[in-house]
Amino acid sequence: MAPLPQEDHSPQDGAASAQPSILRRVLSLPAIISLVLAALFLVFIVTRFDIDLSATWDRVTGSNPWYLALAFVVHYTTFLFRGARWRLLLQNTAAAGDSVPGVLYCSQLVLLGWFANSVGWLRLGDAYRAYLYRDEQGGSFSRTIGTILAERAMDTVLVALLMLAAVPFLLDRGNSVTWVVLGLAVSLVVGLAVILVAMTWAKGLLVRRMPAWLAVRYERFHQGTMGSFQRLPMATVLGLLGWAAEIARMYLVVQALGFDINFALVVFLTLANSLLSLAPTPGGVGAVESGVGGLAVRLSSLSATAAAALVLIDRAITYLSVIVLGVALFVVRQALWRPRTADLNQAENI
Repeated sequence: MAPLPQEDHSPQDGAASAQPSILRRVLSLPAIISLVLAALFLVFIVTRFDIDLSATWDRVTGSNPWYLALAFVVHYTTFLFRGARWRLLLQNTAAAGDSVPGVLYCSQLVLLGWFANSVGWLRLGDAYRAYLYRDEQGGSFSRTIGTILAERAMDTVLVALLMLAAVPFLLDRGNSVTWVVLGLAVSLVVGLAVILVAMTWAKGLLVRRMPAWLAVRYERFHQGTMGSFQRLPMATVLGLLGWAAEIARMYLVVQALGFDINFALVVFLTLANSLLSLAPTPGGVGAVESGVGGLAVRLSSLSATAAAALVLIDRAITYLSVIVLGVALFVVRQALWRPRTADLNQAENI
């Protein structure tokens, strides 16, 4: 696919240099310092709530390895579902005659985005995914960011609805914390709805007042966002499958530890995990561990030590493994991309 007119380099040339610069950024000194600070916060949480580390480790090592292996596999199916949904959104907004890469390619970029979110501040991974797509496929960065905003809007609505379905089964515990978390999810839905309405209502005014170069990019961003909501039923099904995989992962971790937890609470903890990961620390480190662990203790009969074991295993799958596999995928793609780039450049020179 030919690059867009506003780009002054080919997608292949950009990919050869863009990915290393992004890796340096997400593995930069500020990112490492943030991880250290998050680790210190976790140490504070452990000491503050008097968690028995030895007993926690005994629970972790005594868990069922087959359930854990299945939880790991199930967790990574979510990237296939999310990749398929993102591909659908890209197809919705593609220009006539443009082709969109397959599900496996889109799933790889989703995983790399999660990896960047896990090691960088402020959800750098969303921009990184759009950056890779622009450089490797010649797509518009602004339009691609629009599809990712639409994707986030769909996920937020699904999270709020799934939480709303789970809350009635948790009310017998007499704890208002469930309403607080649900209120956060609903607030995010309302906030995104306001943004989308404002984007549509004020589009003409904004474009008229913007410089020409910015107006072009805003038009593409608007097209990417609003155009993504075509074929919404199919996108919703794929989104639900992605969340079902995440809920199944948490359920399997609970079974591996032998805990007796209400399934509604499993759903609630999974969705709370996703909301807490929005914290500005890399991957939500600190917020997710303390938040999910605290909710597990307050909404069930689990002790702090048992909840710590649950969080430790679940985060090993959803956070640590994403970093390890993200680095591996990055290195493999780099190794395969450079020879291919050289071949393409040679072919263009013939």
